[in-house]
Amino acid sequence: MLKIAILDDDNIALNISKGVATSYLEEKKYQYSLLTFSSSLNFLASAKEEHYDLVLLDIDMPEMNGIEVARRIKDISFDTSIIFLSEKENLVFECFEVHPFGFIRKSKLYDDFSKVLNSFFEQFFASQDDKDILTIKTSTVIYSFKINEIVYIEGNRNYQTVYKKNGESTSLRILMKDLEEALNDKGFIRIQKGFIVNSLFIQRIETKEVVLINKVKLPLSPKLKDEVIKKYLSLTRNASNLFID
Repeated sequence: MLKIAILDDDNIALNISKGVATSYLEEKKYQYSLLTFSSSLNFLASAKEEHYDLVLLDIDMPEMNGIEVARRIKDISFDTSIIFLSEKENLVFECFEVHPFGFIRKSKLYDDFSKVLNSFFEQFFASQDDKDILTIKTSTVIYSFKINEIVYIEGNRNYQTVYKKNGESTSLRILMKDLEEALNDKGFIRIQKGFIVNSLFIQRIETKEVVLINKVKLPLSPKLKDEVIKKYLSLTRNASNLFID
């Protein structure tokens, strides 16, 4: 079941967004749970107890602005997707730092809602598909990983450690080059001799390191920096979900 929350301090706008969301979800015949909040603090308290697949989040709120709420959401559950709602379209670029899925303008709520939600659910259900599995066979064990759950891989000579988004890690005997080849067309980027990263989990690329959504910082090779940025921009452009006219 999909678990969705809407947060907006304006109760009129909140009820309108709830109505649009409910109509959309019913039309698509999705099984869902939809909760609404007018208080940032009440929502964050709920988010600590309940995992949300998607949060529709107003940016301009007096108690705590939406960008700060988004930061806290990512600290609680970094795989929760965020779509911003706002009347202030000039704020869209300030949202990039928290890696939102999309941006819905309240002035064009109905048009943007369908566009962004259609894109979101297309990717969401594709990510639930078990067909993208990385299977690794060693002399004694066969390992299987859902590719979209791998955050990064750390190498240490003949042993590599796979880190997953749920915090689990698995070390296995295989060459890093073999993993890189297997994941090359799956959105993974080699950022340094000992690290391959899933681009879905990159928050930002700095001069000497790559910062992930879960706050992990990994070293970035100066020799690979330009190539890493080029590949990352190519991947994010192909998956662009922000609609701005």
